Amino acid sequence: MNKQTKKSIAKVLKYFSIFGYRPTLDELYTFLPIKVDKNKLKYTPVEYSIRRKISQKKLNNWRFRVYIKLISLFPQIKLVGLSGSISMMNAREDDDIDLFIITEKNRLFTGRLIVVALAQILGLRRTRNNLAMKQFNNGFADKVCLNLFFDERNLKVPKFKQTLFVGHEVLQMKPIIVKGDIYERFLKANRWVFRLFPNAREVVSSKYEVLSIRKNKKKTLNTYYLILNTLTNKIEQLLKKFQLNSINKHKTTEIITSSQLWFHPDDFEKRLRLKR
Repeated sequence: MNKQTKKSIAKVLKYFSIFGYRPTLDELYTFLPIKVDKNKLKYTPVEYSIRRKISQKKLNNWRFRVYIKLISLFPQIKLVGLSGSISMMNAREDDDIDLFIITEKNRLFTGRLIVVALAQILGLRRTRNNLAMKQFNNGFADKVCLNLFFDERNLKVPKFKQTLFVGHEVLQMKPIIVKGDIYERFLKANRWVFRLFPNAREVVSSKYEVLSIRKNKKKTLNTYYLILNTLTNKIEQLLKKFQLNSINKHKTTEIITSSQLWFHPDDFEKRLRLKR
């Protein structure tokens, strides 16, 4: 390997070390900042069997499995993906389960109500009280952190959030509910990640056929559909008004738009900038 490749490998390993994680060969190749021949990489990965077992245990928890099954039944939910440490199977005992949600067009606030309400009912919702109690008794271990919602109308990460950290999160996200071609559309909308990680396009394309976007069948419009759609639009607007009022009462660093909701009560990206 040449000097530039070695330097790039060191850079990737340093990034992952902040999370107490050593990447696999595929992950290293994916997140290198330069284009390389994977077959020429010399690298010995380390298997984190304990954290992998912890992560799998969290995902196998019956409450979580019931939760995912239930929200998959709602047409307003188009994609649910694992993010954060759980997406890398690198969770610790006291970690929660970060979820990324993409909702149906113009159903952002309806979709959010569904996933939040079901999490509350099943005792899985992470709250501010959970965060305050973390230092005493693992206050949000195995809870779900619903910190990111996108309406399918706007799948692109905003320009000011197109950072190294968010680029990692986009590619590390593991979909567990996918309807139609929504995941491919999400990746295509965020092609900027391939400028940061030029090898990632090959990895992602081979696994998910990212560029082969399928055309959706046209819906047949009828009177029943129009009436139902009008009613659900009214409900969405009421839920939007109610939720925005509640959110704004406690707003700190959240990013709130009509098509994206970013909730990060413990914003790791800020801490990451301080460590680097």
